[in-house]
Amino acid sequence: MALPLTVDPNSLVQPDYTLPDFEAIKQPLVDHGFTEEQAVALLNTLWTVTNNRDKVAWQAQLDAAAAADEQRAQDLLAAEQHRALEAMQEAERARKDENRDKYLPIPMRPTPQAGLVLAAPYAWRRLEKALFLELYYYTNVGLDAAFRAVSGTNDELMSMQHNEDGSVSWIPAKTVIEDQDLTWGQIMEAVPRFISAMKQARWDAPRVSILARFWDALQMHPLKQSRDPLGTRAIIVYQAEQRKRWHLAITAPGGAWDLSILDEEAMRETRDRVYHLDRARRDDARTKEFEALARIRAPQPA
Repeated sequence: MALPLTVDPNSLVQPDYTLPDFEAIKQPLVDHGFTEEQAVALLNTLWTVTNNRDKVAWQAQLDAAAAADEQRAQDLLAAEQHRALEAMQEAERARKDENRDKYLPIPMRPTPQAGLVLAAPYAWRRLEKALFLELYYYTNVGLDAAFRAVSGTNDELMSMQHNEDGSVSWIPAKTVIEDQDLTWGQIMEAVPRFISAMKQARWDAPRVSILARFWDALQMHPLKQSRDPLGTRAIIVYQAEQRKRWHLAITAPGGAWDLSILDEEAMRETRDRVYHLDRARRDDARTKEFEALARIRAPQPA
């Protein structure tokens, strides 16, 4: 492959081969029978042919360089346009994510005949991320609150929180009932809907199965089957505490466990705690009752 030219052949001046400086290249020609004039003419011809060839190569070199410069400019422009397009698309995605509900596609179909379970959007977003969610959102009370919130300016299920960095986030409102404060009837209202919602949110099938078997095991536990209301209360508290612990453990180093295998030691501790709290509540109520009677029976000042 020929080396690129470094000097423009158009700028070169043909040498004067009649000068003494060129005797060294003329002499071999003279030695082979050329006259002085023939030798000069041959050298002039050779220089002209070589210079013309170099002019063609030089122009091709210039054209290639110009084409390369043009290609680089086009590549830079295309890259810049691509970056600008990606930035626009990212901004559009961010805008749609910020107002996701506004851009959800609506299929062209009639009203579903089966009963619809329309929980609060906050609840659905939590389930989509496989995060812990209170059963309240799928009780009758929670579903009614979600329905009322659609037409209200104040969402009964969410409240606005201003963060230290100036941003705003939404957190569960105080009206949300914690699991331990639900009745067993409300839990049983929520569980079938909750399981269905987990499946719709594409939870891992083993996780859904674990939770379904967990609630079944609680329903069949002797404490739940007993006629003592504090037994049911212990089951409710156990459900609330253990399900929350299980969710926290999923991302912890040790990982979670099969929640459907009930921890009887933890169940006994929960039952004892429920009984002690109930006893303390009863004692406190009795004390207040005695104090009220004492005030009534106390002699009135004259």
